[in-house]
Amino acid sequence: MLYIKVPASTSNLGPGFDSLGMAVNLYLELEVSESDVWNIQHFGEELAGLENNEEHYIRKYCSYFMEKFNLQTKSFSVVMHTDIPLARGLGSSGSALIASLEIIDYFYDLNLSKEEKVSLLSEIEGHPDNVAPSVLGGVVVGYYNAHLNTTSTLQVPVIEWPIMVVIPDYELKTSEAREALPASLQYSKAVEAGAIGNMLIAALYAKDYVTAGQMMMQDVYHEPYRKHLVPHYEMVRAAITGDCYAFLSGAGPSIFVVCHPDHFNENFKQLNQLQNCEVKHIQVDVNGVIAYEK
Repeated sequence: MLYIKVPASTSNLGPGFDSLGMAVNLYLELEVSESDVWNIQHFGEELAGLENNEEHYIRKYCSYFMEKFNLQTKSFSVVMHTDIPLARGLGSSGSALIASLEIIDYFYDLNLSKEEKVSLLSEIEGHPDNVAPSVLGGVVVGYYNAHLNTTSTLQVPVIEWPIMVVIPDYELKTSEAREALPASLQYSKAVEAGAIGNMLIAALYAKDYVTAGQMMMQDVYHEPYRKHLVPHYEMVRAAITGDCYAFLSGAGPSIFVVCHPDHFNENFKQLNQLQNCEVKHIQVDVNGVIAYEK
């Protein structure tokens, strides 16, 4: 039996649109064995609505990889548990994609390296911001070159301040959030966006989290166009005080908050006063996906 544990991820971190992500300690866990027929069992509140059919993410992605690698078709028995909320901007679909590749890699003895996995997954996703941190762990900067079909990634120092995530009780489909984006940016606005992103990366290396937080709050790539889809966006920003900084997690609606240790408790209490959401204190996952035989 194969055991797989895939961490959730947050992407963008404000201005790092489609290129910057961080793995966090919410997990999709699976126990997988070969079977005569597909059978997927779900445990956990987040998976309660999923059906065991050929449209299931795990089954669909496994079939995709079997076809891509020209492999003989197999079926699997899968037991799944997750505490990654679905359609909340925490990489739930990316985690399922990664888990499916781990299944195929193990049961067909492909022996793919982590770098090969990230490249393959980035090709499918079109960008590495969710899949790269969930595979590699930590905070990862990445670029997928669609013309050359190559992926470049680098891990950067993890954020050492406490982190919270505000998870609203409503979903936001990535497709809907993508439709809210403009077709293009004015040249001067693109230059500004690039400078903000550059400063964020430099601040992470310098461990200057005040500057990093300020850059996280100044994104011009996507948050101005998506915030109307997330009622909690302005509520969270209005609630936080002191050295505390908030940004949309991926396409939303979840919102990450990075906070100075001295200001954490008061902000955690304040955010817990908000209605129709859950607030969690989370940590960076530095290991990435793990898979081993049980």
